[in-house]
Amino acid sequence: MGDLLRFKLGPRRGLRRGTSATAWYELGRAVEATEPARAMAAYERALAGCPDLADASNNLGRLHHDRGEVAVAESYYRIALCVDGEVALYWYNLGVSVEDQGRVSEAIGHYERALAIDAGLADAHYNLARLYELIGRRSADELVLRRAVRHLVRYRDLARVG
Repeated sequence: MGDLLRFKLGPRRGLRRGTSATAWYELGRAVEATEPARAMAAYERALAGCPDLADASNNLGRLHHDRGEVAVAESYYRIALCVDGEVALYWYNLGVSVEDQGRVSEAIGHYERALAIDAGLADAHYNLARLYELIGRRSADELVLRRAVRHLVRYRDLARVG
């Protein structure tokens, strides 16, 4: 114990900063198209530093979705929505993921929610038109088919402008 008391520490060292969550997020965005695995790792690091970075959760979900890991993607989309439930893109992506899992009526609800937030989300109109047409033809329900037409017309109008 005597040696420990006589041990002298050197001068104080300054604090070192780690890479910020937003820097990891930006790295993920920068490499997403060319290095998806690296982007996923960067988004995971961003979320480790700042769990409420909703865009990182959404982007990580999309990358998992691209890899065919649809249930994992759904989880990340839901996390993004827990952080910010007023982003139409998160609702749209959740709709795509649940539709890919065969949960059509749930997907319709998510697409409708996305459009309630942003009526100009053309892809949501397209997906709704497609699903309503499928349901309307199967059930011979003219009202559902009219909904399909309404969404298809809106999609075409938006696609022309965009």
